[in-house]
Amino acid sequence: MRIEIPVEIEREVSQFAQDQHLSRDEAALRLIEQGLSMARRASQPPTELGIGLFGSSEDAALLDEVVAMAYQERKRPAKGEPIL
Repeated sequence: MRIEIPVEIEREVSQFAQDQHLSRDEAALRLIEQGLSMARRASQPPTELGIGLFGSSEDAALLDEVVAMAYQERKRPAKGEPIL
């Protein structure tokens, strides 16, 4: 595969390569892999992403429960407020 890279992006890839002590080809490949990884994660349902963020499905479920309790607490009238 061959692609033409705009000059400003080529400069950024070159800088990344220099910063990471990589060849420009290795740097370009690494950046493409990172972009693909981010694109894959962006297309996953939020529920699948949450499991990875919190370590396990049990952790994600516990967080969901805590959030639900917080929302329920917000819906309750404050002490001294009239109930309509």
